Amino acid sequence: MFKQLLPYLRLMKPWAWLLGTGIALQLIALASSIGLMALSGWFLSASALAGLSIATAQTFNYLLPSAGVRFFALSRTATRYGERLVTHDATFRLLSRLRRHVYEKLEPLSPAQLQRHGESELMTRLTADVDALDGLYLRVLAPSIVALLGIVVCGVVIGVFAPAIGMFAALALLLSGLLGPWLAWRAGRPHSDAWQQDNTRLRARLLERLNGLSELMIYNRWQGEVDHLIKGEHARDAHEYQLARQWGSSQLLSQALLGLTLTGVLGMAGWAVTHHGMSPVLVALMGLAVMGAFEAIALLPQAWQHLGRIQRAAARLDDIQAHIPETDFPDAGEQQMPEGTRLSIDDLSVRFDAGVAAVSSLSLAVEEGEHLLILGPSGSGKTTLFNTLIRFVSPSGGSITLGGAPLNRLCEATLRAQFTVAQQETHLFAASYRDNLTMGRAIDDDEIMAVLDALALGDWLAHQPDGLSGFPDERGSSLSGGQLRRFGIARTLLRQAPIVLLDEPTEGLDEATEQQVWNTIRDYCRGRTLIVITHRLTQLEYFDRIAMFDDGRLVEHDTPDRLLAETDSRLATLYRRIDPELAGLMRSA
Repeated sequence: MFKQLLPYLRLMKPWAWLLGTGIALQLIALASSIGLMALSGWFLSASALAGLSIATAQTFNYLLPSAGVRFFALSRTATRYGERLVTHDATFRLLSRLRRHVYEKLEPLSPAQLQRHGESELMTRLTADVDALDGLYLRVLAPSIVALLGIVVCGVVIGVFAPAIGMFAALALLLSGLLGPWLAWRAGRPHSDAWQQDNTRLRARLLERLNGLSELMIYNRWQGEVDHLIKGEHARDAHEYQLARQWGSSQLLSQALLGLTLTGVLGMAGWAVTHHGMSPVLVALMGLAVMGAFEAIALLPQAWQHLGRIQRAAARLDDIQAHIPETDFPDAGEQQMPEGTRLSIDDLSVRFDAGVAAVSSLSLAVEEGEHLLILGPSGSGKTTLFNTLIRFVSPSGGSITLGGAPLNRLCEATLRAQFTVAQQETHLFAASYRDNLTMGRAIDDDEIMAVLDALALGDWLAHQPDGLSGFPDERGSSLSGGQLRRFGIARTLLRQAPIVLLDEPTEGLDEATEQQVWNTIRDYCRGRTLIVITHRLTQLEYFDRIAMFDDGRLVEHDTPDRLLAETDSRLATLYRRIDPELAGLMRSA
C-alpha cells in the first residue's frame, strides 16, 4: 500500500529531526491529556471519599494532585502550541522540497513531450498533487505514530495499578486504532481516488479555459464551459458526499468501540475493587485515561479515508516522470568536442508516441556560415527538425553530427552554446525587459538598444515607464504580437552563438517592418550559420540555399536561382501560382 509512497517518505529524511520533534511534542501533548483526565478522575473520586469524614478530609493532601492537574493542563497547552509550530514548519519545508523534487524530475525530460501534456495539466500536478502529498505526514503518518505510542502510554498508566486491565485497555484501543482506519481506507479509497482525479481535471480545465477566455467569449462558448465545469464539480462533490457519509459511519463505529472498551475497562476495574481490594478511586482514573487515549485514535479514520487522494497524487506524479523520455547528456569530461559548426543530417527519422512519422529519411548538410531557408507547409516537419537539432526531440533513426561530433555526444552546456533559437512563441518571464533579453548574460545596454532600434522596437521601449528596467505584463500582454515576435528575435541575436535558428521570424509583420527585420537578421548573422523556417516566399535572395519540405521529407534543395530556373521545381511552381510576373523576373535575373 505504501510502496508508491516510499520515495516521498524518503524526502522527509533531511528534516527527520524536525518531524521527530513534532511527533514527540504530539505524544507529550497526548500523554498530558491522558494524565490530566486520569489524575482529574482520581482527584475527584479521592476528594469525594475523603469528604465522607472529618478525619480523612483533614489528612487528605489536595495540594499535590491539584498541582499535578495544573501541570498537565499547562504542559498540554504548551506542547500543542509547540507541536503546531514544529509540524507546520516541517510541512512547509517538506512541500518546498516536494515541489523542488518534482521539478528536478521534470526539468531534464523532453520539453516537446512535456508540452503535449499542456501547461494547465503540468501546473495542476505541480500544485494540487503536491499539496495532496503534504497530508502524508501531517494527517496520516504522524497521527498514526502518536496514536500507537499513546495506546502504550495509556496501557502503562493503567497497568501500574492493574496490569491485566492495562493490557486489556491497550489491546482494545489497538484494535480500535487498526480496525477503524482500515475500514475507512478500504471503503473510502475508491471515492477518495475519484475525488482527486475529478478535482485535478477540473483545475486543469479551468486554467486552460481561463487562458482562452477571450476566444470563448467571442464565440459565445463561455457559458457552455461554465456549465461543463459546474457539472464536473457536482460529480466531484458526489464523491465528497459519500466520503462525508463514510466519515459519519466511522465516527459511529469509533464511538461504539470506545463504549465497548470503556465498558470493559470499568467492568474489570469494578471486579478488581470488589474481589481484589483495588482502591475504588482508581476506577475513574482508568476510565478517563481510556477516553484521553481515544482522543488520538478518533482522528485516524478520516485521515486514512483520504489516503486514496495521496496515493492518486503520487501515482500522477510518478506517471509523468515515467512516461516522458529523458534527454540524456554525457558529462563534460566524456563528451566528444565538435570541430567547427558544420551540420550533417543523415537519414534522420522522427516518430512520435502514436507512431506518426514527423520526419522520414531526411539527409541534409549545412556548411559552416551558410544561410539556409527551409520552406514547407504546416505539418511538413520543419519545427520537428528544429526540436531535434536542439535535442528537445529524440530521433527514431539516423544521426546528426555537429563539427563531426554526434549531437548526442555533446554535453548540454556545449550543445546549448552552439545554438541560439527564436521559436514561434516568445515567452516573457517575470523579470525586467533587460533580464528577458540578456537571459542572465552580461550585455551592455548600448548593445541591447542597438538591436532593439534595428528591429523597430526602440520607440516602443522609450514609451515604457522604466525603459529596460521595466517589467512586462503577464505573458507579455503589453506587447503586440509583432512586437513580441521581434522581442524574441532580439533576444536570439544578442546571444553570440555560432548557429542561429529562427522559426517564422516575420509572421504577422507588415511589409516595411518585415524588410527591416530581415535586414537586421542578415547584418547580425554575418559569419554565423543561419537556418530559418518559414512558409512565406519572401527575401529568398538573402539565403545561400533553399530546402523544400513536404510530409516530413526533403523534396528538393539548391540555390534560389537554380530552383527558380527549373520550371518543374516545387519552388518555381509555387512562385507561378502566387505571382507569375515576379517568377519570370527572378528566372531572367
